[in-house]
Amino acid sequence: MWRTINDVRIEDIKKFVAVLTRESDRRVEIGTDSLQRGRSSEFVTVVAVLNPGKGGRAAYRREVRPRITSLRERLLREVWLSVSLGLELNEVVPATSDLRIHIDANPVVKHRSSRYVQELVGMVVSQGFRAVIKPESWAASHAADRVVRALASARANPRPPKGEPEVA
Repeated sequence: MWRTINDVRIEDIKKFVAVLTRESDRRVEIGTDSLQRGRSSEFVTVVAVLNPGKGGRAAYRREVRPRITSLRERLLREVWLSVSLGLELNEVVPATSDLRIHIDANPVVKHRSSRYVQELVGMVVSQGFRAVIKPESWAASHAADRVVRALASARANPRPPKGEPEVA
């Protein structure tokens, strides 16, 4: 299920993006990040539609899978979730809009993800999209990361229902 950053439910992500990209010069940025929690891996995919110089709108989708211990496999899953959304949105995003896939991998050799950058970029480019890697891949490394961590924190520290006092 897709939601806006303000937690408003989106019934049809393709319609949401189509409406936002009607005007020319819009940019569509897609990124996914993951978080390991107990026996599961949580993935959050973010799509941001930007109106350069005037802001934009964003939406996200969360997916939980059995824990993926391999960094390579987890990064491949993150990128595939972004690419598959890009393929889905490609039919509604006009040619005048720029659609880019952000990859949460760092090309600097001291980072473990650096050994997979070429493979991940190849996956994105082979599907016809522009790939963006760190430090420019903000949709994956900042937006999706922020949402996945906020959702995990909210589940770890649930608020009491409205009208019930918090227990100290």
